[in-house]
Amino acid sequence: MKTVKELVSTVQIDGEQVIKIPDELQLIGQGRSAAVFRIKGTMKAVKVFYSEQQVLAEKEGEIYEQLSNYDYFPELIEVGEGYLVLEYLDGITFYDCLVSGIPITPNMVAMVDEALDFARSKGLNPSDIHLRNIMLTNDQRIKVIDVVRFTQEKECPHWPDLKKAYYSYYQKRFFPKRFSPFFIEMIIRLYRRKLLPF
Repeated sequence: MKTVKELVSTVQIDGEQVIKIPDELQLIGQGRSAAVFRIKGTMKAVKVFYSEQQVLAEKEGEIYEQLSNYDYFPELIEVGEGYLVLEYLDGITFYDCLVSGIPITPNMVAMVDEALDFARSKGLNPSDIHLRNIMLTNDQRIKVIDVVRFTQEKECPHWPDLKKAYYSYYQKRFFPKRFSPFFIEMIIRLYRRKLLPF
């Protein structure tokens, strides 16, 4: 079998568009700085950073090392040139929970708080915590992913604002628990434009 480095060398990405991947990899997600692939037949994922973002691989690797062996973050397996190898997480994001109607419980929110408190105890500043960066695994555990911005100095309001919306609206007895992607994206756009009441 090819090494991860060999597999990554055959991935072709133009800007943020994945053009070609080897048969051994399966695209499972994309963000602002990287694409994530599962290595088929394994419990490993490879995060391949876009060419202009490759310096972030080492930075995020160092952050994962600070968070190592803590249950609420994926295990870091390898740091390579422009890529990370992480534990593959079998589950769905909080975003997918809202689309599928899977309830997000107060216990899940408390687990996210515990994860972020642990990161703060390591001198980090949890940032960019949003619905697609929080996973509910198939065995009902919470994992916070995409920690590359945990070293920024600016205070990030995303998680406090999500919690405010959770307790003010989502937790209400008759408030819907399932939403269309279109509706969620519309709320996200309004939030980014500071047109929501928090």
